Amino acid sequence: MSKDTNDRNWFARHKILTGFGVLVIIGVIATATGGSDSSTPTASNSSNDSSESTDASAATTEKTDYKVAETADVNKRQITVTEVQRNYQTGNQFAQPESGKEFVIVTVNIVNNDDKALDYNTYDFKLQDSAGVQQTESFMALSEGKLNSGSLAPGGKVTGKLAYEVPTGDAGLKLLFTNMSIFNNKTITFTL
Repeated sequence: MSKDTNDRNWFARHKILTGFGVLVIIGVIATATGGSDSSTPTASNSSNDSSESTDASAATTEKTDYKVAETADVNKRQITVTEVQRNYQTGNQFAQPESGKEFVIVTVNIVNNDDKALDYNTYDFKLQDSAGVQQTESFMALSEGKLNSGSLAPGGKVTGKLAYEVPTGDAGLKLLFTNMSIFNNKTITFTL
């Protein structure tokens, strides 16, 4: 029986190593196909051109902090915070913020720059206060104009409002956008 074991090929004798190798190869292929863009230097470029291109692309892709009215490019979509409304009054006696808190309404614009449909979701956004507390949207504050979840066709755009309940007068508010993707889960911050 030991002769039969030695007669099997290496892959059959080392199943765990073979499985691990297959997973590594799949990961490399997935990273290579998902992260490529036309600005990535190719092997035919000289080493000086390659390092300059890498430095330039790193500088443009590194930005994660934006202000109101600045546009962030994230995964082939443009996101802009166009307006922030503090101390929002709902006009509904049953939809009021807790004592010591206020409603803040953030208007966002999303544009699809991809050649295929892109999904958007209110759960991609959170509001962080100056204490570092991150909140999801307060659904009772808005009845009209709110950003819903959906899909944008190539070139499509949507504008909608997000409502949050925060401590009254908090000056350190930030809107966080995180698009969970296999290849990129970078968080973009908009200082409000």
